[in-house]
Amino acid sequence: MPSTRLSGTSKHRMSSSVAMHIDHLAARPSRTSAKRYPWKVVHACELAREVLSLVEGQLAAGMRPSLLTPGGFGATRSFVDSKRAEARQISLLQMWNHVREWRKLLNDSAAECSSEIIHAHSFAAGMAAVRASSGVVYQLKQTVERLAAANGNQDENSWLARSFRVAEQFVLTRAAAVVVHNHRQRLACLERGVAAGSVFLIPEPIDPHLLEQECDRRWLETITDSSPETVFFLIPSLPEIPSWDERDALLRWMRVISVLRQEHPNIKFVFVGNAAAADHLRNVASTCGLSGLISVLDDEYRDQATACADVVICDREHADDAYALEAMARGRALLAADVEQHREFTADGHGCLWYRAGEVGDIAQRASFLAGNPQFRRALAAAGREHCLATRSAEVVGAQYDAVYRLAFARRKGRDSSTPKTQLIPLQVGS
Repeated sequence: MPSTRLSGTSKHRMSSSVAMHIDHLAARPSRTSAKRYPWKVVHACELAREVLSLVEGQLAAGMRPSLLTPGGFGATRSFVDSKRAEARQISLLQMWNHVREWRKLLNDSAAECSSEIIHAHSFAAGMAAVRASSGVVYQLKQTVERLAAANGNQDENSWLARSFRVAEQFVLTRAAAVVVHNHRQRLACLERGVAAGSVFLIPEPIDPHLLEQECDRRWLETITDSSPETVFFLIPSLPEIPSWDERDALLRWMRVISVLRQEHPNIKFVFVGNAAAADHLRNVASTCGLSGLISVLDDEYRDQATACADVVICDREHADDAYALEAMARGRALLAADVEQHREFTADGHGCLWYRAGEVGDIAQRASFLAGNPQFRRALAAAGREHCLATRSAEVVGAQYDAVYRLAFARRKGRDSSTPKTQLIPLQVGS
């Protein structure tokens, strides 16, 4: 398999650890031996780790991806020195200044000449790329004005946010193809004037460690002071800010537990949340006489608890996070509210048991069925894991980009051929 090239000048090189990881991925044998897609793609991204799963999948599909990232000098250091995606923490004006750096980076690395496709993963990279190349694929994870509003840097309806909405509309309509991860983002693209045939809905690949982590049930039994016969139901998060919504959510779970314990006294509900939410939950459970049937863990234990629980329950308040998808990938039985965000993960219900969002009776009925049927729990968990492997593994997702790159390359060729070439008219100088 061809190795991955790292484009850019000496000032714009990736860290040696990331480069070694990419070389390791390139050396791995392909698990998909069907069809090869030898596209030469440059991934213009702020952080290499954000696209490593996609790069791994494209390598397995026979593509030749390269990574182009800022080198961490000047204003771009805020994108590099963090465990989180700091590109989502900067202001809109900083983002616009970063466009200039990306234009220089693309020019110095000669990305357009050395590749067939430029795949931009941020607003700044996309704005710079569509100005320099006609074969650009733009990855839209969140609209730019909502990105700033979510971080508290700018109001979504401010004049500056509306101006950036227009700027992103320019990127979306100039790009040869746009990739989104959910139907909500697809509708946002269509509202901004992108042709339906140019928008591709491709899921994000599952992190490989979610598929490899093993269950250590004894750890959960010890930390919750439970027995091996206990059936664990995990609620992956609690509201952080006291509100009526938090009160309603806590009372809903108390009512569910009250119904379940009548038929299944060996159940335990494990909640994950911060200290303030945990204290409030304990007070409510004590008032309801249910303290012995609940346990509260800190946020740092969420991954371990998810990997060990018998059933993970995700209601409407968990839909915006990927808790449901994570539970399926880890091979846990999933009981989820039937809402749009959860349908994105498994539209036909593979590996999931639906219930009507917020309805105590419906939740309790299905939870009781799962508590009393361990074989069905295991079958449901196995089906969910298989569904994730079949639809969201790195190899499967990487191969889906072939159609995107085919369209982008065809449009690049069409635009390049339609560009009028410069004609030189010879000068005649009289004697």
